[in-house]
Amino acid sequence: MNVTLLGTGAGIPQPDRAQSSLLIRDEDLLLIDCGAGALLRLGEIGLSPLEIEAVLLTHLHLDHVADLLPLAKARYLLGEPWLKVFGPAGTEQLVRSLQSLYPYLHSINLEITEIEAGCRFELHGFSVQSASAVHSVPALCYRIERSSIVTCSGDTEPTANVAGLAAGSDLLVHECSFPDGFDVTNHTTPAALGRIIVRDIGEILLTHFYPQCRGLEDGMARTVEQLSGIRTRAGIDLMCISL
Repeated sequence: MNVTLLGTGAGIPQPDRAQSSLLIRDEDLLLIDCGAGALLRLGEIGLSPLEIEAVLLTHLHLDHVADLLPLAKARYLLGEPWLKVFGPAGTEQLVRSLQSLYPYLHSINLEITEIEAGCRFELHGFSVQSASAVHSVPALCYRIERSSIVTCSGDTEPTANVAGLAAGSDLLVHECSFPDGFDVTNHTTPAALGRIIVRDIGEILLTHFYPQCRGLEDGMARTVEQLSGIRTRAGIDLMCISL
């Protein structure tokens, strides 16, 4: 299984960080979140939009969904006017509202499935389990299993739900939006993450960095590693991990 960080940034633009997006490849492809810049990053690694048939959304903030309709449009222009979209409550309303703004895209078949916390389901050959995250809107974290196990936190405060879901994972991709010293809600700081992640995990990758993290990312990763005892690295766009 290969994991590629397509976008490791957040809602404020940064020159080298696209918004949130993650690609898992294990014969089949699964895209998790689709923030601004995801479509460009797919092109940079040589993937056609036609190869992305399913998108799994952690939540519906714009920095996680901004390239969703452009992805569907690109598939439409290339002769495949359909896309499968999975996400939390509200996904159907959001996607249909966006699609309604562009009459020429009404013919695209967007197959939407809304997911609740605690669900287990199969998606393109991957086994997926969901749990609730702690964010300002309904948000989910996901455990994805096939030849390896990858857990993705989405946007969240440090929570036992994510820690429990990640137990036994080969890789945990966890947001770490701000350095220590910031008074943060709905997001994660290094020390808070390092103290709650105590289960058996192969490696942690940090992502979803705000500009306040600039130049501090490696130190943030060291803090998480020292407190958790788990190898931790700061993610950068287009980083690829083979499991």
